[in-house]
Amino acid sequence: MGEKSPASGPVSLSHPAHCLTAEAATRELATNADDGLTAHEAKARLEKYGQNKLDDGEGVSVIKILIRQIANAMMLVKRPISF
Repeated sequence: MGEKSPASGPVSLSHPAHCLTAEAATRELATNADDGLTAHEAKARLEKYGQNKLDDGEGVSVIKILIRQIANAMMLVKRPISF
């Protein structure tokens, strides 16, 4: 399967998913809360939208987190002293 373009992104909902009731979300996504998608529908959506994967970005570096926390703590001390 090839790469999917952003134009073929997920289905647009009337509201953000977290604002919808479970019944409204299942209705708008054309699925069944008890049985899920049929095999045919699952295959069709996989072909249309592609696999549900995150990109293989660089991730989070422990060193960067540590440096940011130290820098933030230093700023908290520096601000009151500067006046």
